Amino acid sequence: MSGASGRVSRRALLGLALATPLAASACTADPATAPAPSGAPSTAPAPSTSAGTGTTPSEVSVRVLADQAYAEPVDGSTTAHLLDLHLPDGTPGPWPVVLFQAGSAFQGDDTKGGSTDLSGGTTAAGLAQRWGPLGYAVAGVNVRSSAQARFPAQLHDVKAAVRYLRSRADELGLDADRVVTAGTSSGAWGAVMAGVVTGVPDLEGAELGNADQRSDVQAVVDLFGPTAFLQMDAQRLPDGAEHDPAGSPESMLMGFPIQSDPAATERADPTGYVGADSPPVWIAHGTADPNVPHQQSELLFAAYERAGATASLTLVSGAGHTDAYLSGGAPDRLVRTTAGGTTTEGTDPDPTYDAVLAFLQEHLGRG
Repeated sequence: MSGASGRVSRRALLGLALATPLAASACTADPATAPAPSGAPSTAPAPSTSAGTGTTPSEVSVRVLADQAYAEPVDGSTTAHLLDLHLPDGTPGPWPVVLFQAGSAFQGDDTKGGSTDLSGGTTAAGLAQRWGPLGYAVAGVNVRSSAQARFPAQLHDVKAAVRYLRSRADELGLDADRVVTAGTSSGAWGAVMAGVVTGVPDLEGAELGNADQRSDVQAVVDLFGPTAFLQMDAQRLPDGAEHDPAGSPESMLMGFPIQSDPAATERADPTGYVGADSPPVWIAHGTADPNVPHQQSELLFAAYERAGATASLTLVSGAGHTDAYLSGGAPDRLVRTTAGGTTTEGTDPDPTYDAVLAFLQEHLGRG
């Protein structure tokens, strides 16, 4: 992956005027060993879809290890460093694991269990019910809020969660070489940052635990997440949220009005870290999003395109700050894919949970 040293030249190449905000929007809601896990396992009912793994849905259940502490509590929060791990029973392992983080405009430290107006309808439990029968484990991950800690703490948290799960991979039946980060809104920002930032010591958060484990991931799912904070107000819809003010979600995350220190703000922009070896990313964004401008996703796709890395971007015409189309599809859409410097454009596939899964199956070698 490219490091921070390549940010200026890459940014100059963007040359785009972008628009839209994060207000109550943009974002959600890593040497010692992390504390022993807590929480008793529970079992959720099996999904009704076909497993496709030699088992039937009735043979598959999802076992939940709730409130697992992936790092010590910090900054006055008892929930920020917890995750819920949904494990598929009845399918052969080791299982790839998807770390999912819901959006909260960077304002929530306990989003692992549900969804909000800012996060869309996707949840870790929902993904586990859909994908557990196919042999995927899913972790719902909490991170610190912007009121508890400033950037890069939230990135440190995601990387710490990745390292923690790798540290328990043999014990739990996880595939340490097939790890995915995913999220909605601000959670998508965390997922992408964890994917494209590798080997930058001050962005690893190794002091949070399991420093002997890798924090790289093999694929990323980005649902309407922000990227280039400095360009959001230039891109925003006429009635969209503002991002430059001191009280915006992005400014609160950084700890200062974002335009007052552009160089520091750019450290939180994933597009500046994208390189040829960045993990494949599946992106979807509504063109009428009032909170996070869809051009934010276009910038990420453009960075992947320039780097020759693999990405898929679906723009859903008329959709707002939502992922509702994942359940029913989107009749009006534009799909761009890029790999090895070659980009194609069309209308397939429909942006559904099945399409996301197909992307993961392809790039994790589980077809």
